[in-house]
Amino acid sequence: MNRYCYIDIGNSRIKWWLCEQHSIVKRYVAWHTPTIAELLDELPHDFDHSVSFVGISSVQDDDYNQQLTQEIYQRWGIYPEFAVTQAVSRQIECAYDEPTKLGIDRWLNVLAVANAQPVCVVSCGTALTIDIVEDNRHLGGYIIPSLNLQLSALLQGTKRVKPEKITFNSLDLGTNTSQAVHHGILMACVAVIEKVHQQRQTSLQKTVNLVLTGGDAEKIGQHLSIEHVIIPELLLLGLQRYFGHSS
Repeated sequence: MNRYCYIDIGNSRIKWWLCEQHSIVKRYVAWHTPTIAELLDELPHDFDHSVSFVGISSVQDDDYNQQLTQEIYQRWGIYPEFAVTQAVSRQIECAYDEPTKLGIDRWLNVLAVANAQPVCVVSCGTALTIDIVEDNRHLGGYIIPSLNLQLSALLQGTKRVKPEKITFNSLDLGTNTSQAVHHGILMACVAVIEKVHQQRQTSLQKTVNLVLTGGDAEKIGQHLSIEHVIIPELLLLGLQRYFGHSS
């Protein structure tokens, strides 16, 4: 039986799927380690056996990816394949004039939701990204700072704004500095998602699906007034689809 390994290498964490045919037999999530060799050494024993294919989505630089390639070859005797953004993939057209300039994480999220068109897909990770897919076309999107990036920028750019604790848990008016900062940042993320979604529905005069993913998806999603679904491992689904291995 063919064993496929899919790896999502993000800015903070690395997610692994080990699959047999179309079934996921093992999931694994890890933070970045000092060396790639350490990362592979810490894999669960399920990954000890040989695999016939390794597909990777990586937002890291070329040096990192080359080192990872060598470590994977030493471990399994095969070279991994890296997903890259293309002008057309799985019948979906990319909006960018230079497709390779579109982050592979955004592109794979787009491919993952292709069957839900028209759809607005939002990744709530290190950055908050929003992309629209209609009629087998990626129309483009937005990139804005995430909850924590907005907080970091505010703290670095001001001297007297010093929230005491992180509480992204309400859209109510703040009655102290901590609330004003955290509720305001959360409001900004919620508002931009709802505004983009509303614009597309008004333009199309039909329902636009809304899909959220990423580490802050639950935190933001609970405050949205729009019906939506949250798919934590959306990018890995897109990676499967990219390589033609999805069911």
